[in-house]
Order: sequence, then structure tokens, then C-alpha cells
Amino acid sequence: AKMFGAYWCSHCYDQKQALGTEAMTKLEYIECATEGLNTQKTLCKKKKIPGYPTWEIGGTLFPGEQDLDELEKIINELK
Repeated sequence: AKMFGAYWCSHCYDQKQALGTEAMTKLEYIECATEGLNTQKTLCKKKKIPGYPTWEIGGTLFPGEQDLDELEKIINELK
């Protein structure tokens, strides 16, 4: 799973807090903001990220903040 976000995005911050520090160290976070640390703005444009946060799971984009139950449901449906 990958999470696309922006450093200034309050929903991204809330998503990171919900998942916790340990989970975030194991997930790939992609910064889309031009001024963000290690920005990957070109990749975000190429993938047509519709907003922040957006999750990419199994090659499918899931825009918006997701709670843990929603993420688990998405992952289980892709198995």
C-alpha cells in the first residue's frame, strides 16, 4: 500500500496519526507537494492523484481519509 499526500494536508496528518508511527514506517508515503521534503510531484501528476490523502492498494486508487476498518476491507477484497 502507498499513501500519497502533502505535508500541509490536515487529513493526511489525521490519517498518519490514526495509523501510528510504527505503521507509517512500514508504508510507502509519497509526498506530492512541490515544497515538500523528497517531493515526488511528477509521479503524483502521472498517476493523476485526485486529492490528499489517496491510497494506492493493488494498483487501484482510493481517495480520501480511510479508517482502519475501511483499509482492512479494501485489502481483503483484493485478496
